[in-house]
Amino acid sequence: MDNAHQRKKAPELIRQKIIEHTIQLASEKGVAGVSIQAVADLAGVTKGGVFHHFPSKQKLLEAMVQDVLFRLDVAVDDYMQQDDQSHGCFTRAYIYFTLQTELSGIGTLWSAISMIMLTDHAFNTLWFDWLNARLLKHQQTDSGLELKLLRYTADGVWLNVFVNAENMNEMRIMQKELIQRTYL
Repeated sequence: MDNAHQRKKAPELIRQKIIEHTIQLASEKGVAGVSIQAVADLAGVTKGGVFHHFPSKQKLLEAMVQDVLFRLDVAVDDYMQQDDQSHGCFTRAYIYFTLQTELSGIGTLWSAISMIMLTDHAFNTLWFDWLNARLLKHQQTDSGLELKLLRYTADGVWLNVFVNAENMNEMRIMQKELIQRTYL
């Protein structure tokens, strides 16, 4: 750990580093795996440094969820901009990211938000607010029952892979199949 008196103060960089390591721990271990000490150790700051930016573990986790949702928004928007068909465009993005097999980048973000929701229901409201806002925004293109069923199916596939530690290749196959069905 750097000496705090010698290190240049960069509060936003340190805050972001703390959030990054919280995302990492949450995606690997859920809420229970996120301790202030573990985050501090990974971020190279003291526990006091973490508490300087986030007065409690709850506030740290809330900031992490907000950060993850912001990044997911950007990723979903980027994915949708590359889609040449408007009908079902949000559902395709949702399926793509829900069944993401990438172990870094957006895959880590999706894992973090999923693990938080599975292990601490206090954060479900933030997730459902985000999802409902996206569904409202895309109601012209993604409000059909068939598309809703495909999103629910993607959630089920993800949970099955998570709980049963199934082959990631199976998830890729399901991802492609579900996305294909959004065009029907």
